[in-house]
Amino acid sequence: MSTPLERGALIAGVVVLAGSLQFGAGVLGPLAFLPAALVLSAGAAALWLHFELPSRRSWLPPLVLTLATLSVSLLLELAFRKNFAEWFAFLFAAAGSSLTMFFVLRSRVRCQLCQRRLASGTVVFACPRCGMHVCDETCWSYEHRRCELCLQQRVPILPVTESWWSRTTGPRFREGRCQVCLGDAGSVDLRACPHCRRMQCRDCWDFSNGDCARCGTTLPDLPESLRQAAAAIHASEFGA
Repeated sequence: MSTPLERGALIAGVVVLAGSLQFGAGVLGPLAFLPAALVLSAGAAALWLHFELPSRRSWLPPLVLTLATLSVSLLLELAFRKNFAEWFAFLFAAAGSSLTMFFVLRSRVRCQLCQRRLASGTVVFACPRCGMHVCDETCWSYEHRRCELCLQQRVPILPVTESWWSRTTGPRFREGRCQVCLGDAGSVDLRACPHCRRMQCRDCWDFSNGDCARCGTTLPDLPESLRQAAAAIHASEFGA
């Protein structure tokens, strides 16, 4: 991730590049300067978004680029005493950059949890529990393989039918304690790991996505969404 100094330098570079090209077009006269202000400001706004420069305030790029165009108009007036029509270039710059920001941001996917528009390249996960597509920056828990909302509310995912649990882990234990939450057999549904036989309650099996807290064995016949989430995490880590 770039530092604030590097991001500031990129912003300055984008603005200076657009301003320099506009000044060159302005030397040719208003007929070249006005459309150049429109096109170059739109292009500068697109570069601003491409480099993921600070743009949470969507009004900031159009404001900066409009002021840059006004500065170029002033330089042209002082240097060449050109036609007064050049002073209307800021309207073209505002229109070009604003329209670019509007259409680019509108086309971006929103995180269904925080509602932020996601930058290109942002990793998005489908939560296996609620199905929402969430960003990996603030709304996805890699450790728990679910969105933060499902983590906070402990949304379950494993089947609740007795037949599935009996087939997967064997019968319920009537004595002992959960080796994770320490709940006793009288208050929780204890099930043994098929591999190491360590007992965990159904809630703890669910919270760990079907993984044994001791040996790491994963229960068979898990919901497909859990396997897809695990594959997506592996792909994101491999890609990184």
